[in-house]
Amino acid sequence: MFPKTSKQPAGGFFGRSKTPKKPKTPLLEDVYLFDLNAVAPGAFGQIDNDFADYVQSFARFRSCYLISSLSYNEVMLRLPERLRQAFKGVYVSSGAEYWSGDEVVERQDHEFSDDLYEFLAKAVQSSNYPDKKPPLIEQGPSTLRVCLAGTQSTIGELKAYLQWETEHREIPVLIRELKARFPDHNVYQDTGESFVIMPDSFSSAQVHESITSRHKNVRLIGCFSPGSVESFADPLCKMLSSAGLLTVVGGPSDLSHLLSYEFRRNSEHARLSLPARRHASGVH
Repeated sequence: MFPKTSKQPAGGFFGRSKTPKKPKTPLLEDVYLFDLNAVAPGAFGQIDNDFADYVQSFARFRSCYLISSLSYNEVMLRLPERLRQAFKGVYVSSGAEYWSGDEVVERQDHEFSDDLYEFLAKAVQSSNYPDKKPPLIEQGPSTLRVCLAGTQSTIGELKAYLQWETEHREIPVLIRELKARFPDHNVYQDTGESFVIMPDSFSSAQVHESITSRHKNVRLIGCFSPGSVESFADPLCKMLSSAGLLTVVGGPSDLSHLLSYEFRRNSEHARLSLPARRHASGVH
């Protein structure tokens, strides 16, 4: 005869079954993305040494990235090496090129048409600005940046052009003509002295995916200057804003206050997350 099947309680051999616990929601890692113009504002600005130390200490505290419409060479001129190395990575050319440790890691290239180059050549030649210093067009990956003062101009030359451009307003006219002639391209005035052209196939919004793919359970927080929000970073900032993760800062003073708050918030969160210590009361 077969042995009788023993009936176990619903909870198996160890007692009654318990309602399964809901899985804990994984904690999100806060990752920060700073716009260069929020850290070192203006086309002529170099970051203050004390503020560079403060941003550097924050970048050691939390994962941070930097983005700019400029080339990496321009970023090198405005930020000291110690701060660049503190960032997890630096996105330049409006996000089309990603650097880490002074080396290119990612690059999204695009071949612009001959028609566009010809149009730009005629446009810059017809400019009424009298002190143009070639080269006037800087080609980056998926970007063309035009500066009628010259892409390699000194600070003094850029200041002189900015004063002239403020009075004559040539850049907005060129941008309107480019948008009408090449509707499959986006054109933004990224600084007071230059504008940048990108194909529809690329936008700064792609930086969001690039960063979040490098981290698990991440929350990307953006800190951008008003000029960048309204120009090359517009697609990216719309993504961040829709999630309530965009802060527009007027410059280093605003950013300093924000970082101070984030230091306190994250420190308090870390303190509350520590397990409570048991008192030596003899009760275990």
